[in-house]
Amino acid sequence: MRRRAGLVIASIALAGLGGCGIWPWSSSRPALPELPPVTAPAHARVAWSLSLAGAGVGFQPVVAGNSLFAAARDGTVVRVDPASGQVQWRSNAGQPLIGGVGSDGETTVVAGRDGSLIALDRDGARKWSVPSGAEVVTVPSVALGLVLVRTSDNRVAAFDADTGKRRWTFQRQGPPLVLRQTSLIAMDATAAYVGLPGGRLVSLSLETGALRWEAAVAMPRGSNEIERIADVVGSPLLSGREICAVAFQGRVGCFETSSGRARWARDLSSSSGLDLDANLLVVPDERGEVQAFSRSGASVWRQDKLRQRGLSAPLLSPRFVLVGDSTGLVHVLARDDGAIAGRLATDGSAIVAAPVAAGGLAVVQTRAGALFALAVE
Repeated sequence: MRRRAGLVIASIALAGLGGCGIWPWSSSRPALPELPPVTAPAHARVAWSLSLAGAGVGFQPVVAGNSLFAAARDGTVVRVDPASGQVQWRSNAGQPLIGGVGSDGETTVVAGRDGSLIALDRDGARKWSVPSGAEVVTVPSVALGLVLVRTSDNRVAAFDADTGKRRWTFQRQGPPLVLRQTSLIAMDATAAYVGLPGGRLVSLSLETGALRWEAAVAMPRGSNEIERIADVVGSPLLSGREICAVAFQGRVGCFETSSGRARWARDLSSSSGLDLDANLLVVPDERGEVQAFSRSGASVWRQDKLRQRGLSAPLLSPRFVLVGDSTGLVHVLARDDGAIAGRLATDGSAIVAAPVAAGGLAVVQTRAGALFALAVE
């Protein structure tokens, strides 16, 4: 499964510590530096926008088939034509939601604050609802007839997409403190790939949930629980025979999907996530520097003019890299060298989802809930 969404932004919250001011996403961070000049101009505009109720960490749009799906905290779920922004249907889950939407185009799934999973059919009518047993902490991944989620007790559970019946459960002991973030579980034809607290990446059998392999993206270090936080952040991404991931206070790297053997890794701490294609991997680090690596792990470029801006996970396109920030700006970087190519304003609230490629546009969702479709040329 190739993700085109997966965001952890600078407003990410440390579970149990609230707004502690030592963190880069804290409300007590210093004033932002001046915006850097545009040095490689691109033509960028807002193609359409759509207002939804508030969103926040955990909410992100997803593309399935020829449609864009999004959700809001009040329970609203929409299916949208990504080319025009026209709403194809609007539904309501019947309760407040804890995070964003997953869909394969036929079944659309959201997670309620009470721990339930609610599925809608292709027309937006309720299909099924089942308890997950705990708070859902990932965006539901819907593919290959399954719905996969991870819950706050560090369980990974698979449900039948047609009936909601639980198929299997995998559980690991979790660390005392974890990052609250937005992520998806990656899937290919035979396996699920899950980033876990504590810096672990696991591959599970889609058929049974049995552990296929486990790899370390990061090794927790430090004298206290805060210093030892080393969670995999954002969504692990598949490309060819590799699965790539990044961790907070850890590393970025790629692993063989068949065995979990590390192909390469570099020390890097990110609080957002990465994007990649066949030639490039791009990731913002926790300082706000955007770094690009070749698919063999060699450094290609580094853009250091967006520090302290609370960057989202990026979207990598054929010519540009798009990344949102905590003030609602979307920054456009030149793919070849990272030069600032442009920026667009949204509604002034933080970008809470990685830009999503949809119908030739890039779509972002803000903390206020609004969707903005951007055309960049």
